[in-house]
Amino acid sequence: MGIRNELFNHWIEALSKVKFPVSSKNEVYEGLPKGAEGNLSFQGLVVCNVGELFEKFLKPTDFPINSAEDLANMILDRAGI
Repeated sequence: MGIRNELFNHWIEALSKVKFPVSSKNEVYEGLPKGAEGNLSFQGLVVCNVGELFEKFLKPTDFPINSAEDLANMILDRAGI
């Protein structure tokens, strides 16, 4: 499995409690255990803060976002992964 697929699956799992569709970053944060203060880890290493990641890669015009898959793909595409 490639790194993109691994990260995609990690995102889908992390977003499992988010109620899609969402119309703002705050609606995504509400479904995450630590909200914007949570960290994204991969293979045991903390990669980045969720809030910082969303600030960098999501724009108000991206919303509404219909599914975890759409959100994960958007972030991975914009990160160049």
